[in-house]
Amino acid sequence: MRLIFIVLAVLFSLTYPFLVYVGVQHFSPVFFAAVLALIALLKFFAVKDKKDLLQISLLLVVIAFSLVLAVTNNELLLRLYPVIISLMLALTFASSLRQPENILLRTARLAGKKISAYAPQYTRVLTLVWALILLANAAVALYLALFASFAQWAFYCGFLSYVIFALFFGGELLYRRHYISKHQAMTHSVVEKAS
Repeated sequence: MRLIFIVLAVLFSLTYPFLVYVGVQHFSPVFFAAVLALIALLKFFAVKDKKDLLQISLLLVVIAFSLVLAVTNNELLLRLYPVIISLMLALTFASSLRQPENILLRTARLAGKKISAYAPQYTRVLTLVWALILLANAAVALYLALFASFAQWAFYCGFLSYVIFALFFGGELLYRRHYISKHQAMTHSVVEKAS
């Protein structure tokens, strides 16, 4: 059942801008308010840790947004949803930098990954970079929501932004392999000199 929730939540989230673009001609914003609330609930039930503050915060923000959307029935608000989600995620990443463990380090630890001595600094920088990328994404999505055509907004929020995230994620994975091998070689060299 959890897998079904995950699949449905991912499908709805990825296709949201195109569903709005196509559906706004046939459905009112109230309909999309219900869809967004459903997506938020699916995402929440798909996560393992129901007490996770991030998941609870996202659920509450989306439910509140859905209620405002349902009451106002405002078409512009439909376009602001990606802005709100990006801002929430950027805030989550940025605020984790003030904690003993940033969100990426904590996630790696919870996943059972081996934490090396240089991982805290690396994940700290990466967490900051993700926060900035998400903030930039929110700014672009806001500009497009306010000043661009519906088609341009849907293209960026429903396709191009995902391509940008995927390219950054792929590039970071490649760089991480290089970074790890470089530090392992340096550690190995130091150990050999010490002995």
